[in-house]
Amino acid sequence: MTRKFLTATVVLFIILTAVVAFMGWWAKNEIELVVTNQFNGQQLLLAEKIAADIDEHFTTLKIGLQSLSNVWRDSLAASGSPFGAMSFFFPMFTHWKVLAMGFAPGGDGQVLWYDEAGPLSRDAGLDAKAALAFARDPGRAGTTYVGRIVVPDAGPFAGRRLALMSIGVPANDTGETAGAILAVVDAMAVAREYAHGVRSGESGYAWVVDDRGYFLDHYEDLFVGRHSIETRRERNPEIDWSRIERLLRERILTGETGMDWYVSGWHRGLVSEMRKLAAFCPARPAGDQDPGNVWGVCLAAPVSEVQGLIGRLVIREWLMVVVFEAVVFFGFVVALSFSLRFSRILGTEVQRKHEELIKAQEKLIRSERFAAIGQAAAHISHEIKNPLMLMSGFARQVRKKLPDGDKDAEKLRIIEEEARRLETMLNEVRDFSRPAPPRIEPGDLAATVEETVRMMAEGLKNRPVTIAFEAGRGIPPVPHDAGRLRQVLINLIKNAAEAMPDGGEIRVGTDFADGYALVSVSDDGPGISPEVASRMFEPFCTTKESGTGLGLAVCQRIIEDHKGEIGYVTAPGKGTTFTIRLPV
Repeated sequence: MTRKFLTATVVLFIILTAVVAFMGWWAKNEIELVVTNQFNGQQLLLAEKIAADIDEHFTTLKIGLQSLSNVWRDSLAASGSPFGAMSFFFPMFTHWKVLAMGFAPGGDGQVLWYDEAGPLSRDAGLDAKAALAFARDPGRAGTTYVGRIVVPDAGPFAGRRLALMSIGVPANDTGETAGAILAVVDAMAVAREYAHGVRSGESGYAWVVDDRGYFLDHYEDLFVGRHSIETRRERNPEIDWSRIERLLRERILTGETGMDWYVSGWHRGLVSEMRKLAAFCPARPAGDQDPGNVWGVCLAAPVSEVQGLIGRLVIREWLMVVVFEAVVFFGFVVALSFSLRFSRILGTEVQRKHEELIKAQEKLIRSERFAAIGQAAAHISHEIKNPLMLMSGFARQVRKKLPDGDKDAEKLRIIEEEARRLETMLNEVRDFSRPAPPRIEPGDLAATVEETVRMMAEGLKNRPVTIAFEAGRGIPPVPHDAGRLRQVLINLIKNAAEAMPDGGEIRVGTDFADGYALVSVSDDGPGISPEVASRMFEPFCTTKESGTGLGLAVCQRIIEDHKGEIGYVTAPGKGTTFTIRLPV
């Protein structure tokens, strides 16, 4: 039962652990999803802020160009010179990342370019045809043009990624265009102004690409101005860049706002293949004028950073799980301990009751056997004793009439002795079959034993046997019948002496342990053979040529009448020790 219970409990505990582990794994995934979405959501907020700042930057430039257009219109009408307000406006535009400004007179006049130092070469390496066409269109009066990113091959701006802006200058009180104002905006400087240094989480950073996928800003300056996919492939061709390429082409450069992930080969100082979380949105410098003019703003951070956050949460979660498991396990151990202890106690009690029942059954069988033997012994004793006494009496009378030394007198004496021996045997049978009830009273057990030892020592003087007594300490008064107990001790000491015909020592002692008074009788004899040991306390069991074999059976009966026990320990060639246990 205990094994089945233990097995079932262990299986239940394993199932519970598995369920808790599964729930922990499921909760971890849910937490990871929630935290990842929250982290990417925060990155998206940063991306939207950068995009809004870029859009606001170009909106401010548009307002500035419109103001300059109106001032130039009035200045042109008053003095015929469009450059009167240049010294006032140019520092403001420079602050807003404008590298140069230009003015094109009405008609097909060429653009005159100026920077802080003064006039530039006639074309400055810039193709301004689209900007001029927009500004000179009467239908777009008052509207500002924002072009897509251009990269001059020559001139002072060669290799730089620029955005051209333009606005028409209307003639005073007429619908005609008096000219056009142009601005050369450093797109990389604008992107860097708002994106560089922005950090998401602990290590995430922002990058900005133009409508063709070229970096306008990146954490690594070497990437700026280069194509975002080609640069990555050049640095690590072993990585599959298809996901980020598809992400750029299908989502970021189409003006979509969203969250995703891609594979990269590095992040700040860390160089290894990793997954990055990405949140992106578009900046639209041209607004509704050119919806395809999209700058993609993206915030990227390694998944491991989020997993670090999740890891701390998961550690706390698993600590709770471990505590729960520990409590369950401790409860299981305590319950199992109590169960096993109860089972042991119950098993011990059942075993004790079983042994008591066995002993009671053996005692009942022995009592029934003794009763049968007693009835037979009483009948035999009655039938034999009277004639035996007559025979002994007649032999004694006849012997007394014969002279001393007569051979017939010796024969009659032998008849008398044998008659007395048979009478003694019949008395033993009578005592065994009809025992008198003991008179048990508390008394000094050691004194009873010592008196018996002294008495037996006198009777053993003619034998090569010594007897010694050792009294234990702290023995309380023991309820016993001194006469009956003395009978038991005499029998045990006689048996011990007869077991050592060549001499030896008999040791008698008293002690107290576990609520019982102990009396032991030990000898140095050859020990008891297994054949005899199995029948030691049975009636008529003897190894002697003379004797009834009732001695130990009577001893056992007397000790049981005292509610005690008698037992022995024997070893071949090492003697035998009989021990009596009497309750106190």
